[in-house]
Amino acid sequence: MEMRSGMNDVEYVLDFVVNLGNKMLGAGANLERVNDTMMRICLSYHLESISIYSLSSTIMVSARSADGIYGSRHIAVQPASIHLERLNQLNRLSRTVCSEKPVPSSLISLFDETQQTEEYSVPKVILGYLIAMTSLCVIFGGTVRDVLAADCITFVLFWLIRWLSGRNLNHIVVNTLCMWVSGTLGLLLVRFGIGEQYFSIIITSSMMMIPGIPLVNAVRNLLCGNEMNGILEILKVLMETVAIVLGVVLSIYLFGGLIQW
Repeated sequence: MEMRSGMNDVEYVLDFVVNLGNKMLGAGANLERVNDTMMRICLSYHLESISIYSLSSTIMVSARSADGIYGSRHIAVQPASIHLERLNQLNRLSRTVCSEKPVPSSLISLFDETQQTEEYSVPKVILGYLIAMTSLCVIFGGTVRDVLAADCITFVLFWLIRWLSGRNLNHIVVNTLCMWVSGTLGLLLVRFGIGEQYFSIIITSSMMMIPGIPLVNAVRNLLCGNEMNGILEILKVLMETVAIVLGVVLSIYLFGGLIQW
């Protein structure tokens, strides 16, 4: 977050709230929660005529101080990458700002501190995925060999998703590619006897791609009266889910002859 010299207090506060809202949405926060947070921070600094317009792709905030100084900010929201620990830190920061009301010019340093969230090491993340996928495969009726196959695919998907995330691709494209690779690997593993039940394996693998938190956020937007954004988000979730199915169908269409159904 860049701050220009000579800015007044209103501009410091608005810069802070739009960047905070941007990071919260990117970490997986619900839009209604983000709007409420931005409003509370503005009110805590006694701003007036506050106007907040936000979608999942953009945030616009305007307000004026008690002495008539007006300011406005507009920011494009970064693509979502669910990170609940970072979101937790941002929530704590918003509560601290509302209760303690630090000097507006110091908000930039407080914000930058939250960007230093400690990331889990790659081995820990992979282990977490493997434990989760093993449990799901058992729940979906998979055998020991199916669990082994699902874990192999999980390991490959982790690195593929990690690589694709650096290419700023649309989630629909990412889901299609990942599930095409997952479906193809599943067919090969069943063909060579490592796995047994193809659909138990592939359903387990698809759980890595299901947009669960965005779906919950979209439904909440609808229930909270933000119908336009809720409908847009539900359509996006549906398209990402269809992309998962499309990737599997493509793999079966191209390589389904590898196994006998």
